[in-house]
Amino acid sequence: MQDSLASIYIRAILFVEEEMKMEEHNILVISDLHLSEGLDPQKAKFSRLEDFLLDDAFDRFLRYHERIKEQPRFGGRPWMLIINGDLFDFLQVVSLPREGRERLTVKGTDGHEKLSRNERDYGLGTTARESEWKLKRIAQGHRRFFAALGWFLARGNHVAVISGNHDIELYWPQVQARFVKEMQRAYTRERLALDYGPPVVLEDLKEHVHFYPWFYHEPEHIYVEHGGQYEAANHFRDFLNPVLPEDPRRIELPWGSLFVRYLFNKVEDVHPFADNIKPASRYLGWAFKTDPIGTIELAVTQGWTFLRALWNVSFKTATSVLGNRREQRQPTSYDHTSLPPEVTEAISNLAKQRVDAVWLEWGGAVVRGLLSALMTLIIITFFVLMGLALAGGSSWMTVVYLGAAVLAYFLKRGLKRSLDHIFESDYLLDVAHKLEQILSPTHPVRYVVMGHCHRAALERIGKRTWYVNTGAWVTVYQQKGPIEGREELTFFRLAWGYEGTPELLRWDDAAGAPARSMLWENTGT
Repeated sequence: MQDSLASIYIRAILFVEEEMKMEEHNILVISDLHLSEGLDPQKAKFSRLEDFLLDDAFDRFLRYHERIKEQPRFGGRPWMLIINGDLFDFLQVVSLPREGRERLTVKGTDGHEKLSRNERDYGLGTTARESEWKLKRIAQGHRRFFAALGWFLARGNHVAVISGNHDIELYWPQVQARFVKEMQRAYTRERLALDYGPPVVLEDLKEHVHFYPWFYHEPEHIYVEHGGQYEAANHFRDFLNPVLPEDPRRIELPWGSLFVRYLFNKVEDVHPFADNIKPASRYLGWAFKTDPIGTIELAVTQGWTFLRALWNVSFKTATSVLGNRREQRQPTSYDHTSLPPEVTEAISNLAKQRVDAVWLEWGGAVVRGLLSALMTLIIITFFVLMGLALAGGSSWMTVVYLGAAVLAYFLKRGLKRSLDHIFESDYLLDVAHKLEQILSPTHPVRYVVMGHCHRAALERIGKRTWYVNTGAWVTVYQQKGPIEGREELTFFRLAWGYEGTPELLRWDDAAGAPARSMLWENTGT
């Protein structure tokens, strides 16, 4: 079965490459939309795990670009909309099929009690049939989004979908087929209701929707990859064949995905968007500050649930690690990806090297924590000494200890900024530099585009190459400062033949047009 899936990918990639070489096109790149269960049409309410609330804005975004493609710089060429990973969030679809025929079709049983406890508590697993049902559930909650894509495709444009760490289930061919079918259904339903737009048949849509299991590459032009493979928590052992060695019917999830499934989904029942606040320690501080009673109640009432979730994550991670040592997997074949095998293998090795060096990041976090605790202790000590000196009537020693405490405080802040600059640098920017070095000798590109981290970025990484991160279309929280979410809606736009400074934009839905993404120059501090 694994061989057949791989061969399907190979044929699709080679076909798309040859087809797109023959057709000039403009490019739009977006990433990290994280569609999950969306709006329940019966209850007229959104799932508390839903991160994407912008179906209407997305529809207007596509219609705008369809209108402007006749401008001289776009030359009437079709758009290639590249969705660079995490289009869907299968991890946050936790509903179950209805009892009866639907559940019998998906699970082979129609009784609730016959489902495993894991399924009852955390939702379905990752088999092809379960993943297809999840995608169908996503489509029901995002009808406008799917209809918008169908409308866009019906006008001769193309959509390329790259797998990310939250939608690795797109590995299954029947999930890909379900995606295309749901677009046709949603668009046809809307077209008949509004009596507007050209009809479209399923076969036509299939010719305009392309799936990429890892990256998208156009020679001399652009390289697009999601970026999750370079982070230890979200790294798959074999991104091209991400199944469990002992059970190839299921996806082998990394521990970061297990953390979302078993822990953060429960947290978001109380605090939606909790998993969008990075790092998790900031969420905890925010929760206790803004809703202390609710957070304490959550810890007390759900404490056992969280402990069981942590056990699930630990057990499954340990099982996977031990399995890595026991199982001798077949070497990954790079023979038929869109780059030569030796180049693709070099990119794979880069991801493995990045993940293997994760102990440096964790060590840095420990160092920062210890230094912060030490400096805090020193500051407290000086304040205690100041109080004793004041009580003893020694005014000049009081001033000395106060000055020492203030000096220690500013020293602590300076150390934090310095260490943050060392340990919290943009790791994907570093990856982009290395990708440029891998590609430049034989397969150079002008633009290396990534997503995953939800932070828009734009940097020159070579004499003729740029790094672009397209951010996200979900609520984004700043890493520093007050925790206030905002929707950036950033994207990368590239006209055919253009090779200049990248056009990194944000969709201003109120204005009905794009605006320049506001990025500030790095001061180096």
